[in-house]
Amino acid sequence: MVRLLLFLGVNVAAWAVLRSLWPGLLRRWRLGLFVAGTLLSLTILAFPMLAGHQAELPVGNALFRVLAAGWTLTAIMVVLFGTPVALVRAWAERRSARRAASPSAPAQGVNLSRRSLLTNVGRAVPVLAATTSSAGLASGVSGFTVRPVEVRLPGLPKALDGFRIGQITDVHVGTFIDTEYLHAAVQAMNDAQVDLQVMTGDLIDDLDQLDGTMAALSACKARHGMLAVLGNHEHWRGLGPIRRAYADLEARGGPVRLLVDASHRFEHEGQRVRVVGVDYPMSGRSHRVKAERMQQSAEQSFRDASPEEVLLCLSHHPDFFPHAAERGARLTLAGHTHGGQVAFLGVPAFWFAFKYMLGRYRQGDHQLYVSGGTGHWMPFRLGVPTEVTILTLRAA
Repeated sequence: MVRLLLFLGVNVAAWAVLRSLWPGLLRRWRLGLFVAGTLLSLTILAFPMLAGHQAELPVGNALFRVLAAGWTLTAIMVVLFGTPVALVRAWAERRSARRAASPSAPAQGVNLSRRSLLTNVGRAVPVLAATTSSAGLASGVSGFTVRPVEVRLPGLPKALDGFRIGQITDVHVGTFIDTEYLHAAVQAMNDAQVDLQVMTGDLIDDLDQLDGTMAALSACKARHGMLAVLGNHEHWRGLGPIRRAYADLEARGGPVRLLVDASHRFEHEGQRVRVVGVDYPMSGRSHRVKAERMQQSAEQSFRDASPEEVLLCLSHHPDFFPHAAERGARLTLAGHTHGGQVAFLGVPAFWFAFKYMLGRYRQGDHQLYVSGGTGHWMPFRLGVPTEVTILTLRAA
């Protein structure tokens, strides 16, 4: 319901921006079309909430959901692109009005070229918004890419030179990502013949699809199975059922194990490897609580580590990286950020939102890889494709 109210607010804001930039645009039949599009998109997005999360529209379910997302994304783009233009235009008009009203000001004509420029820029906003949202939507629904990443680690034992890890993260099984998509991601890691598969949180949003989600994970064929950690969406959507589903799968002999401030050890070609998995630090907006919970997770999850083991760490939130590096984790794998979902020339547009946004980071001989995410809860991507990551460890 909160998300629907947010989307309604975005559409109202888009109407206000368009009315300011192009007063004649939303009149008569065009206003009716805008209202109809808004109501239809909200109805389509609300349908799973009213009829059950697995319920589908009688006809054209996938097409109508994508169109509803496209309408909403276009409204968001109108607000993002149009608000600055509207503010500049309002400032310029107020400035001209003050000058005209001042008795001491010399008589000046209206700057027609400036007004014409602002008017044309304002009218270009809906076209730019529609083009951008269409391109991002097309990229968002086009499926994941398999991204190879080579990680060179100083002093890596010979037995692990060439060790391969498949990573999925931020799948968000729900409205736009189904269990078949997840199964395809697991199969991509099987096809790459990785030694270990990992899932670094935010697996699912729709608990009605929980059984199918666990069945998709069960398709893992990696030599050392799959290790998973929790993200914030597992905490939000229903932590109890999700943890029970993981436990039931493991009890039935499935290849998947959930790590919650815990670790799992295995041997590969005679070399001991310990993978640490930490819980998501639910803390609201408190940076202090977040730091305290990360510290507690670090103390709990690394307690069984020993010097002869090669340590790897799984964390949904990339900010855990310094804690992992301080305790000897050679490589930390994380997600959470989706890489901002928008990047230009490889640089995330929202680089300021997270300290570790996308790709590789180093702290001494320790490394972090932040995936751009395998799925999303809103299908919009520009320059940051969804990915299944295949990491190959190499001795530096």
